[in-house]
Amino acid sequence: MFIGTGWDIHKHSKSKPLTLGGVVFDEDGFEAHSDGDILLHALIDAILGATGNKDIGYYFPSNQNTPDNIPSFEMLNEILDEINFSRFVINNIDMTIISQKINISSKREVIEANISKLLSLDENKINLKGKSVDKLGIIGKNEASAALVSISLSNA
Repeated sequence: MFIGTGWDIHKHSKSKPLTLGGVVFDEDGFEAHSDGDILLHALIDAILGATGNKDIGYYFPSNQNTPDNIPSFEMLNEILDEINFSRFVINNIDMTIISQKINISSKREVIEANISKLLSLDENKINLKGKSVDKLGIIGKNEASAALVSISLSNA
């Protein structure tokens, strides 16, 4: 069994729509070189960690070598191909959005369904939670939101 953990944080921005788990919502998004999808970025890092690879910044540096506003689902697909992910089976994925601003309860089902589709995985192996921080720090002041993802893999 292989375990990986990923984490990401971005400042909120009114200039981009909110993208979480590959789903676009009509709300303020994040400042980022890509689409700013903190959930998929954390998932990518969790996958890379569980498979013994480098972090997301190694594969997609925030410079001219990575296209601006690249959709994070494209980044996920590139990583899955790059690391030959088909040699693994996902046991489960546990995800947490940490935000004072984003309400996950109204978005949970559509995000879980999209991640299920992106990974060709049963939805019952995916769990998404939302947590606030009682108005503490940069997240509590609605300036940023973060995501934490853990993944468990086995050999195929």
